[in-house]
Amino acid sequence: MGVYSVDRIVGDVAVLVGEDTSLSVAMSLLPTGVKEGSVLRVEDGSYVLDSVEEEARRQRILSLQNKVRRKNLV
Repeated sequence: MGVYSVDRIVGDVAVLVGEDTSLSVAMSLLPTGVKEGSVLRVEDGSYVLDSVEEEARRQRILSLQNKVRRKNLV
């Protein structure tokens, strides 16, 4: 099972970034509502939105940003 984040959308193509790879996928092959920053996983040969992983990644990023801010205040 691959997990990818949408790095950018250029016209009708989304650039997906995984742990060790990046690929370009036609938007028509992706679920409705996909946007830059969306997290997708491959399930039964299709891409599906993974809102749980997307939120987990957002929280990790916010945590790291807060640590940097606190460090810069000292």
